[in-house]
Formats: sequence, C-alpha cells, structure tokens
Amino acid sequence: MMLVILLYLMFTAMTFINSKIMVANHYPFFVGMLRALSGGLFLLAYSALFYGNELKRFSLSKRAWKDLVLFGVLVHGFVLCGFSFAMQYTSPVKVCFMFATCPFITMLLEYVLRVEKLTTKKCIGLLIGMVGLVPVLLDANHGAYKDIPFHLELLGAIVTMASTVCFAYGWIVMKRFLKEHAHYRIEIINGIAMLVGSVTSIVLFYVFSEGNIFDVSLTKDFYSFMMVFVLFSLTTYLIYPYLLKSYSATFLAFAGFLEPVFGLIYGKIFLGTKITTLSCFSLIVLFIGLYVYYTEEMRLQRYKAKCNSGL
Repeated sequence: MMLVILLYLMFTAMTFINSKIMVANHYPFFVGMLRALSGGLFLLAYSALFYGNELKRFSLSKRAWKDLVLFGVLVHGFVLCGFSFAMQYTSPVKVCFMFATCPFITMLLEYVLRVEKLTTKKCIGLLIGMVGLVPVLLDANHGAYKDIPFHLELLGAIVTMASTVCFAYGWIVMKRFLKEHAHYRIEIINGIAMLVGSVTSIVLFYVFSEGNIFDVSLTKDFYSFMMVFVLFSLTTYLIYPYLLKSYSATFLAFAGFLEPVFGLIYGKIFLGTKITTLSCFSLIVLFIGLYVYYTEEMRLQRYKAKCNSGL
C-alpha cells in the first residue's frame, strides 16, 4: 500500500514540477518533446541492455502497430504537451482535481465504444463526481494563478480536460493492445510509444512555433527541473505495471483520489495556497462520487467472476 501512496505522491509532484517549468518557460511542446524523447530512449536502451533478445523478437501485426502508435500519439504526445500547455494558465491544484475525474471519463468512453455497460449506480457516481469538480474550478484562491485572465484560465481548464480525455482513451487502446501482447515487457512497449509521442511533439512544436524550433530562451534551472521531471516520469512508468500485479486497475484508478489530496498539500507547502472550505467540499464530494463508482465496479467484477466460475 505504501507503494501506491508513493506512486501518487510522485504523480502529484510531476504536476507541480511541470507547473514550475512552464511558469518561466513557455514552450509546452518543447517540454513534451524532451520528456517523451529522453524517456523513450532510456527505456529502449534499458531494454536492449537487459532484454536484448526479446527486443530483437519484437513483432506486431498491422492492427497492433496501429494501436501502439495511437497510444503513443495520444498519451505521450497530445497528453504530455496538453498538460504542459495548460500549466501556463491553470493552477496545479486544479489540474490534480480535474485529472481525478479520469475514471469517470474512462467509464463514459467505454460506454460510447460499447466496451462496458453503464449502470444506474455508475451514472450516480459520475454525476456526484462532476458536481464535486465545479466548486474547485470556480475557486479563485490558487496563488499567483488568481491573476491570470479568466479567458486564459478557462482555456487552460479546457485543454486539461481534453488531455484527460485523450489519456483515458489512450489507456483503453493500450488495454486492448495488452490483451494480445501482454507477453512483451512494458519497458519495450512504453519505450516505443514514447518515441512515437516525441515525434508527435516535434511536429506540434514545429507547427505552433512556425518553424522556429531553435528559437527558444530558457531559464538557467530549466534542464535541472527537466531531469527531475523525466526521472519521476520513468519511475512512475516502472511502478505502475508492478502494482498491477498486486492490485486491480480499478483500485489504482480509485486511489487516484490521492492526487487532489496531495495537490492541496503541495499547494499549501510550495505555492502558499490556502486550503479553503470550498476545496475541502470539492474533495469530499469527489471522493463520494469515486466511492459510489468503485463499489459498483467491484460488484460487477465479483458478479462476472461468479458467472465465469459457474461455466
């Protein structure tokens, strides 16, 4: 259980490090590119060193390659760049709250894609969770971010939610991919996906910088923060698959409630953000929504297991 807590401590820390980088360096696509490229190269070098034979035998069908490339474009391309972009205008505390809605968004996407059925209780959990998100989005007490013009803060919130949707859909695609290719090591899969994401980031960087990709002005501490950022990213990518061996994906998604909790604590320590009654209310309502969703998900899983054992 301590490893689960450590995982979300690091997830939250990554959000705040990303925010620290973006406040002074307004190059979200460059940051996304560096994170994905360095992470991908490290994971593939690590795989070549320890799993060289498996890396040589790595072979996929066209459909599987399509899923892996789509995952890389979405999660390691659009999502990384999207969150970095949003961090210019949105408090990391708010980002933590919005990202905690990922289980609800995943549920809706799976329903639309006809992967899962949407029960009444899950709908209730979804509604409660979204209601809990509203107060914290309206809360202006978020340190220096309260001075951001409303239209830019709104843009940051929209990009954050769009990135969360891409993240949720990307992992639905990866779940489908792993059903047939779980025998491959996650380091190899993520390494390839991150390189795909880095190419996506480079294209976005080129387009939005109008071709001036070398015209960047960075602060002295930029690369120091980026090193920590990438290190934390790699650590979380290695911890998460390990935890899946002991905990269900549903439980780990529910444990994502820890992210806004730690977000409030980090905000208090590093940004001087006040933990307001409104934020606490949002936290409680969000927890109730996640709890309703989680208990229904566990009930359905037990029912499916019972039916399968009776066959």
